[in-house]
Amino acid sequence: MGAQPGAQPAHTVLVDTDAGADDLLALLFLLQRSDVRIEAITIVHGLAEPAAGAESVARLLAYCHRPGIPIYIGAAKPLEGTAAFPAEWRAAARQLLRQLPASHPPAQAESAPTYLKRRLLNGAPLDVLALGPLTNFAVALREEPRLGRPIRDFVWMGGALDAPGNVPTAPKAEWNAFLDPLALETVLNTGWPLRFVGLDATNQVPVSLGDLERLEALRLNPATWLAVELLRTEADSIAAGLYFAWDPLAAAVLVDPGLARFEHLALGVRKRANERGRLLRVPALKPNVTYATAAEAARFRRIFLATMLL
Repeated sequence: MGAQPGAQPAHTVLVDTDAGADDLLALLFLLQRSDVRIEAITIVHGLAEPAAGAESVARLLAYCHRPGIPIYIGAAKPLEGTAAFPAEWRAAARQLLRQLPASHPPAQAESAPTYLKRRLLNGAPLDVLALGPLTNFAVALREEPRLGRPIRDFVWMGGALDAPGNVPTAPKAEWNAFLDPLALETVLNTGWPLRFVGLDATNQVPVSLGDLERLEALRLNPATWLAVELLRTEADSIAAGLYFAWDPLAAAVLVDPGLARFEHLALGVRKRANERGRLLRVPALKPNVTYATAAEAARFRRIFLATMLL
């Protein structure tokens, strides 16, 4: 299952994740591809508490016969404040993939920020796929501001610019930005090659009951079976038209940038009250982000399904 041992991957990838269902779908997608080698996975607060998220990821890796990929547990809270997903969402995330066999030990003793300081200071080039709040990177940067030389591409699923937000208490914000806007601001100021896949793009790629039914009708291999199991945990949101290919789209854009239309923009982030996590254009600055303004839904579905059927 997944990449063939003799393949020469075009992308060596570090994945930072908060281990929600869409994060695990994105990981499953990357694990299936022969052009991707996941070097390490770091866990951040968000949908799952980091220890529970590490357990979910470890079970996924064992299921995909990739238990050698190291997992590092990171920040359990934002740099400032106590923002968090709703408790019922976090409780659901703690139970993801518990039908799969356990894998022990699920994580390395070294923390995620310590690993990032070591890996992103020097070393071979790699791509970064960040799927949660950016706290792990901000913690590492506070201790070592010179990080980032090995990064060829930093794709983050986060933010909302012209699209409506999805946080009830901050209607212009997207959740990953809302949870830790100070960390986002820290990363925006790094000069790293940032590409953001936010709600402006992901809102154009809804996941429908028809998509789930097509996958259920296949059930041809372990990857499609697990994709169905993960999507079933979100069946209510899918039926209500509230579920989108957030993290899977970001993962697909990492390997196929043509899936999205991008603009080079100078962006900042608000950090207070009901504007917490809101992205905004800052014309006085030079562009610091390549931002996805649109996405090709049909093309994404073809690529995702073809990868699951490998």
